[in-house]
Amino acid sequence: MMTTDPIDTLGTTPSPPLLSSEIERLHRRFPEFLGRSVPLMQMLQELERAAASEASLLIQGESGTGKELVGRAIHRIGPRRSGPFVSENCAAISPSLLDGELFGHIRGAFTGATSERAGLIESAHGGILFLDEIGEMGKDLQSKLLRVLQEREIRRIGSNRQRKVDFRLVAATHKNLEMEAEERRFRDDLRFRIDVLHIEVPPLRKRREDIPLLCQYFLHRFCRRAGRKTPSFSPDALTILISSQWKGNIRELRNEMERLAASGKERILGEDLSTSLTRNGLPPPIARRLRAELGTDLR
Repeated sequence: MMTTDPIDTLGTTPSPPLLSSEIERLHRRFPEFLGRSVPLMQMLQELERAAASEASLLIQGESGTGKELVGRAIHRIGPRRSGPFVSENCAAISPSLLDGELFGHIRGAFTGATSERAGLIESAHGGILFLDEIGEMGKDLQSKLLRVLQEREIRRIGSNRQRKVDFRLVAATHKNLEMEAEERRFRDDLRFRIDVLHIEVPPLRKRREDIPLLCQYFLHRFCRRAGRKTPSFSPDALTILISSQWKGNIRELRNEMERLAASGKERILGEDLSTSLTRNGLPPPIARRLRAELGTDLR
């Protein structure tokens, strides 16, 4: 009977290696992404292909993985780079306010509308409209967005005038929109419209070999900002960092490094790390083996 080695499910399973020249090319092309792991490199290859297209794109990934960073990279190297990059988080604003933000309004359209204002969709004309957490958008607003994508026209709230719009939609979500559609929380026809191209952003636990570099980068940045010398990590601390589940992904790692930089310590020990990292980490034997296999150290 075959058994599964636990470490094979931890984001370090060998994959077909990329040529060193290809890795260096991707680093030059996308300097904002740190790491050399296969999942990251594969995502950057997909990003490069998607950037050359005008088709709608859905970026899927857990919270904190850097979905907006992917969207901005699409804009930076794509054919619409000379146009605007307009971003809105659909989860950060109420449905009624989001409607006005996206579609704009005329004077007197509602209480407080003292002047006419273009919405974000119009503002993205010639560029990219990035809608983060589109899975949180209400059904009524989904219908309006679908109509815009179909007709490439928009009507400000309170107006009868149709205005032509030309933009590329790049949407992001941490949800499975197919499952959301099955539960009737998301329109299937809108999902088909926005999920023409698809990029999956890997969680940090799937690219563990990148964790030391990310830790070093953020810790050095915060220490330099505070005028402090960058501390080193003990082997025990490094083992914990590599083996943590990082449920908040890069956002959580960044916050942890900012906290450690503020501590003023010259060397970071395992006991200095947040308890959530040790509580959600791998069993010690697997964690030590993982660190040994990566052969990584931070000094």
